[in-house]
Amino acid sequence: MTNKKGLIKLTALLSSFLIMLAIVVISFQYKQVEYIFAGEAVSATVISADGNGNNQHVKVSYIDDDGTEVIADANLKKEAGIGDKVNVIASNRKPNVVHQVPSRHMILMFDIVFLFLEFLGWLAVVYFLKKLKKYKKLAKKGKKATAVIKSVKNTSGDLEADIEFVDDGGTKRSTVYYPISDIPETGEQLDIVYYVKRTGKIVFMVPSDE
Repeated sequence: MTNKKGLIKLTALLSSFLIMLAIVVISFQYKQVEYIFAGEAVSATVISADGNGNNQHVKVSYIDDDGTEVIADANLKKEAGIGDKVNVIASNRKPNVVHQVPSRHMILMFDIVFLFLEFLGWLAVVYFLKKLKKYKKLAKKGKKATAVIKSVKNTSGDLEADIEFVDDGGTKRSTVYYPISDIPETGEQLDIVYYVKRTGKIVFMVPSDE
């Protein structure tokens, strides 16, 4: 469980990351899509190569629609040697630079994965905002009480304590507390701020955990 300050920081960092990721991907995809849909696939011949591996800079020669030989720069995704034939995308806007870009199918698959991850990320942001809303409601309408820890257990590595307290109407209530740092003991008292929803669910926080 994250305290209020940690939750605010986590929400801000995750939101910033998701926005930056979207900007980077959209910028990258615009370039890819522009060449795929506005450009033309051509077969080019490597005439010089610099470097090796998955990002090899080469010069290639290809024939444009007018039958003119064009010398262009390219970064290849697979290593090639002088004289090798490579399939590239050439654009009339910038004929002296060609690109090896993924197929439309690969771009679509990448977009699906990206959108799914963004969706999960923003779901997490919404979840964090709801938890922050809980803190806000507690600060506005919460009431103070002293709870007693009835039992403590370890569930899947997380501490879980059953607590009881008497609300301002004299009704005994019980709920579950998940300690952030301290390890509580049975019988220990805990100051809490709480309110009871119409459904009877208890929403509370421990001020010392903030």
